[in-house]
Amino acid sequence: MKVATDRIRAGWNTFWFRPEPTSTIAVVRIVFGFVATLWTLSQLPTLLTFYGPTGVLPTPPALGPGAWTLLGVSTSAPVVIGLWAVTLLGAIGVMIGFRTRLAAILVFVGVLSFERRDPYILNAGDLLLRTLAFYLVFSPAGEALSLDRWRRARERFWEFPLRAPWTLRLMQIQLSVIYFATLWGKLQGDRWRDGTAVSYALRIDDIHRFATPGFLTDSVVLSEILTFGTLVLELALAILVWNRTLRPWVLALGVSLHVSIAFSIMVGFFTMLMLTLYLAFIPPETARRLILSARAARRRRKVTRRRPGPPVRRPSTHSSRSNHAESDNVVRS
Repeated sequence: MKVATDRIRAGWNTFWFRPEPTSTIAVVRIVFGFVATLWTLSQLPTLLTFYGPTGVLPTPPALGPGAWTLLGVSTSAPVVIGLWAVTLLGAIGVMIGFRTRLAAILVFVGVLSFERRDPYILNAGDLLLRTLAFYLVFSPAGEALSLDRWRRARERFWEFPLRAPWTLRLMQIQLSVIYFATLWGKLQGDRWRDGTAVSYALRIDDIHRFATPGFLTDSVVLSEILTFGTLVLELALAILVWNRTLRPWVLALGVSLHVSIAFSIMVGFFTMLMLTLYLAFIPPETARRLILSARAARRRRKVTRRRPGPPVRRPSTHSSRSNHAESDNVVRS
């Protein structure tokens, strides 16, 4: 019994706390910061329409116990614009790794405040953005490939210090929870159980980027294959992603699923953020190798651009005089 308990304890400590290179969390941070920057910029054209005092929701909705938003204090235009600017600076700070923890806090607070100011215009992607920002607050995301790293140890910028990966593990678990929750929610509806859900989704023209071919929406067989196939794939992603052998295959299928959905249906930033979450499963050594390989390739391109071409041979003065003399002789003759 003691041996089994010791093994469980050792496995638990290894999973959560055995130090790993920070290459993976650095990649997640950079991509997340880029997506968060795009998300914040996308809010600008309708900023006051959705969140301002004279917009579509002049009065903020009632919040439950313990819920809060900075826009609950004031929804005046200067406050809304100021919060947007701070959120944008935080997103850029996360992306480049400048004051990373503080930047992640700014993104989390900003996104949370906007979401609770007008929750009726957002979707699951916006909630995932807030969740990932929260995880990054407690992560060692600024330990590598960041301005923070450059300022602390410039000569060791391309190193990846070892840190406990528990926040990365939370992101990985989050991915499984999302698929489990999505699968459970879908199974509560009759359309998913009778195999027609995808056909109905493909008929909603308001959310489609392109017109759906009729053979997809009218075929009972294709509708059932797509519907039940989606359920099976989500179950596989929730479970088999933890198997190292099957992980690359199920993640590749997941990428295909999300890219195809984003290509045909307007789902906001959900696809980008789910694929960002996929990056949490890249092994640290693989991430490190890819980063250093990209760095080496960039250096080779720079050397190639700077390398001078072959020297141009110019005729000597003696040769030029000889050629002129020969030309004069030909003319005289």
